[in-house]
Amino acid sequence: MKSNKNIIGVDAVNKALEILNCFTEKNESLSITKIANITGDHKSRISRISKSLENFGYIRKIRNGEFKIGHSISRLYEIYDSSFNFKNSIKSELDLISAKTNETASFFVKQKESRICIQTSEPNKIIKHSIQIGTKKPLNKGSSGHILSSYNDLQIENKETILKQGYSMSFGERDREIASISVPIFRTKKQFLGALTITGHISNFNKKNCLNFLNILRSSKIKIEKKLDKIQ
Repeated sequence: MKSNKNIIGVDAVNKALEILNCFTEKNESLSITKIANITGDHKSRISRISKSLENFGYIRKIRNGEFKIGHSISRLYEIYDSSFNFKNSIKSELDLISAKTNETASFFVKQKESRICIQTSEPNKIIKHSIQIGTKKPLNKGSSGHILSSYNDLQIENKETILKQGYSMSFGERDREIASISVPIFRTKKQFLGALTITGHISNFNKKNCLNFLNILRSSKIKIEKKLDKIQ
């Protein structure tokens, strides 16, 4: 892992983060020599920066003199888990949406140039739309893609209408037999998080059902955002 001189920032901080990135599942413990080999830097410099990381609890020295990840990483993950990784805050609501609509309820977020489902709840019926958590899908298609693109200020058809109405509907766009409806979820009024979505067979998305589905999504949106406000 050679240093990238094009990286902008404070050199010592960049190197400290580079050291942390050396730790993987296969490399749970590393010596100064090993870290120096991975980063391509001098042992003396690695030793100095590692001491700073150790002082703040980001790495810890074990009996054989090697280093492992420290407790501060766990603390940061706990903060991340309770703030961004808000699955517990929306899972119960997805279950409720699915029970009310008898369709699949999901939550999508933007990941680089794609959208992924990070939580879902499926109805108890044979014919249903199944969404695998973590699968990448296009940002420019599907109601959740429309929402994610619009609220991330990406170029997409009907963006202004979507932003004005606060929802998007998609009928047979990716699959002629699938329809979906999505609304945006915010952590605060300014922090957009993702798209709350109902997906199912297009035959179930008539005008009456679509209005009902939208009202259910809007109701759940209010409850989810209130839950998220409490874990600020």
